[in-house]
Amino acid sequence: MNIWFKYKKDEPAVISFKGKTVNALKKQIKTELKNQLGKFDITQITLRASGKHEILCAEMLIDEGFTTSYNEPVVVETEILENYQKMKSFHIQCYDNESVPLNKFERFTMRDKDFRGFLKRMKARGLENIDNDNEEPEIITSLEGIQTNKYYRISASYLTTVKNGIAQTKVKDTALEDEMTLAVKNFINKKFKSPAKDFPNRVMHDEIGKLIIEWDRIFLCHSKVFLCESKHKITKEKLKMLVERLKDFPEKLKVTKDVEFKQLSNMEYIGVACATLFPIELRQKSVNELGLIIAYPEGGQYCIDLPMDECHNWCNYL
Repeated sequence: MNIWFKYKKDEPAVISFKGKTVNALKKQIKTELKNQLGKFDITQITLRASGKHEILCAEMLIDEGFTTSYNEPVVVETEILENYQKMKSFHIQCYDNESVPLNKFERFTMRDKDFRGFLKRMKARGLENIDNDNEEPEIITSLEGIQTNKYYRISASYLTTVKNGIAQTKVKDTALEDEMTLAVKNFINKKFKSPAKDFPNRVMHDEIGKLIIEWDRIFLCHSKVFLCESKHKITKEKLKMLVERLKDFPEKLKVTKDVEFKQLSNMEYIGVACATLFPIELRQKSVNELGLIIAYPEGGQYCIDLPMDECHNWCNYL
């Protein structure tokens, strides 16, 4: 496929691209611009769609839906490095209002003095490489130790306390969540008069093996797919993320390499939110506005609410 690109004030140029990812496109563009980009590594090169602020992720797949033209080319940008005053762009994990880590990252571009100021504002010891699985992770305290376009998490004592608290809570909640999802499964059996089957996989990968979506449980019944998410406490933000994941699910099925998930294409997808702490106003919003099935403990029993013209409440007594 032909891809148009533009570097600085040069005229847009076109190349015949036969690769699959943005990283492969960077390599080909670097070859095309060898006179201008000879000193730059591809990790110091970023690509943006014309008129967009977000950079194209290095592992993003490029297919026939990726269109460019002379008037809307891919914009090629580079980072100028200057010893300790150099600027680096990298990604830091986001957190919600309760300091709980989210499965998303924000891109930052900083000089060393900005980096030190950032750590001070965050009351952080430094950053940890998100891919470092060592028992004693390295704490990075200066920009010199940061790698361009890599992913990091904040290392701070208050976040460690939150993390430990979450771990303890998860241990206590695991049994409740398992029993709630079992209550949902029993509800599906009664509602559709057919046994709900456990789907054998919960994690979906794309064509290059990268994780693209994960569910806590998946049940199948007839042509319906019940996608379950279990949380300790439901918030507006978590409901919003669940709905977005439900909307994205059919598109994820198109790019997954997992044969098992391919079998779920063209079926009906129903979201299920389970929580040990589920505020009543968010229960009503989930059922009446978002069309979710919900499960929560109340009065020594597990309750299931579902979106219907006449909303019923199903309780499974312990």
